Amino acid sequence: MTTLYNNWANGATNPEQYAMLGMIERAEAEMVTEIAFDTKPIKRKTGRSAAFSRWGVPATNTTAHAEGINNAARNLVPEDVFCTVSEYSETFSYSSLADDTDPRDYAEGAAEVGHDLVKLDNTALNWALMIGGTQKFFNSSSITARPDVNGPITAGRLEKAYTLLRNAKAKTFAELQLGSNKIGSSGIMPSYLVFGSEYLRGDFRNCAGFKGINEYPGNVTVSPFEVGAIDRGRIILSPELTPVADAGATVGSANLRSTTGTSADVFPIVVVGKNALGHVPLKGDGKYGSGNLRVYLIKDPDRTDPANLTRLWTAAWTAGRLILNELWIARIEVACTNNHT
Repeated sequence: MTTLYNNWANGATNPEQYAMLGMIERAEAEMVTEIAFDTKPIKRKTGRSAAFSRWGVPATNTTAHAEGINNAARNLVPEDVFCTVSEYSETFSYSSLADDTDPRDYAEGAAEVGHDLVKLDNTALNWALMIGGTQKFFNSSSITARPDVNGPITAGRLEKAYTLLRNAKAKTFAELQLGSNKIGSSGIMPSYLVFGSEYLRGDFRNCAGFKGINEYPGNVTVSPFEVGAIDRGRIILSPELTPVADAGATVGSANLRSTTGTSADVFPIVVVGKNALGHVPLKGDGKYGSGNLRVYLIKDPDRTDPANLTRLWTAAWTAGRLILNELWIARIEVACTNNHT
């Protein structure tokens, strides 16, 4: 004989189940890319686009001027980059019956999941921008296009990215960390940030010169998602930095990760210098212009819902993002080892 503990119909596959109080743990959003972006709020009522300028530096002149004759005057030439802000929103709905009878707190759940979804949306938007830069290359010097990507990351490919950024005088995020008397530790070079998928952890570990955070001279990580360092780069990995499915070379018998088993998934690795990326939110009322996120809980009757049968939780925000300097960001597209031995 089945014992009826709590016979509530909404939300349960089997209504003859006891509803445990509280919610179990779930995967939460990771704010992984924000460290790479300069925040530059735009004031309200000032337009939908922001222009950022820097002065271009002309070529050097090593010719001495003739006695008593001035060199020709140089012209100052601004270099402009532009960003258009857009509106984004997330909305959850649930019925008044669920709100009034269900043991679960739908208002609290909508707020909890909604705020997490806003974070996930922003990370996805950041990542889409980061993997869209013009300065890119692939897992091997012989590869010139994404459909031919056929191998994992190597220290040599990372070194190429570091050199490209350094030659453009990109600044590092992390300063030099000298060694300490901690056993098994050593110093860390001034470093750029290197972003990629969590799947790449094994391939990074196999790169020459990889140093795990447990080998750092102290608690000097720049991100909670940092897994280690390779020469001039701090490696930051997250499941939210997703690959491009089945976009690489035919897998065949190669030990490479593939969504369908036919072609290799392509994993972008983004190496970023300081001040390369910009986030342009609409300025809010909080400190440093924060508070742009607008959250509403709509639970009163109106002309479209006169019986007040629906509840709505909604969040809206206005922001833009842009690459401030294409020469200070580089992308390496690689495959990923499927099974490490």
